[in-house]
Amino acid sequence: MQLDRDAFLVEFDATKIGPEDLLAIIKKAGYDSNIVTDDVATDDARQKLAPLQPAASKDPIFAAALARAKQENKPLVIDFHANWCAPCLKMLKTTMPDPQVAALLQKCVFLKVDTDKHPDLARSFGVVGLPDIRFLAPDGTERRRLQDFQDAKSFAAELRKLLASFEQEAIVPK
Repeated sequence: MQLDRDAFLVEFDATKIGPEDLLAIIKKAGYDSNIVTDDVATDDARQKLAPLQPAASKDPIFAAALARAKQENKPLVIDFHANWCAPCLKMLKTTMPDPQVAALLQKCVFLKVDTDKHPDLARSFGVVGLPDIRFLAPDGTERRRLQDFQDAKSFAAELRKLLASFEQEAIVPK
């Protein structure tokens, strides 16, 4: 279990309980769940999940941020968080105010999404644990997914990589 992510892994014996029964029990307990098999369980494989769900494009805050990203020709960074999430609050207090992080985020369109206020948007992105940060191209294509707490140094490094990849593609002017 990784309680710092508000997510956990359940391994089970399929000879004793079927996946559908297990999912039903988890849902009855009030949690969202999905099945991940060994062949897609790595973080690299999770990065290659299906493109943006159509439901997300109907959300007004996301649609406005994506339109701004297209207009300004900048990558879109989405921070899925909640007020009760301890790692999210720690990032808010320590990571986001860092001068390097703040300067790099100025080169992006930055959207903070409270998952309690916008559960459908979080669901459309397949958010299962917090914090969850997504890097999107101006066309809405997901480029990178960061899950778990990010300290200022590692988050700034990820933002630099994102911006460098767009500069190489001539998406973001230098």
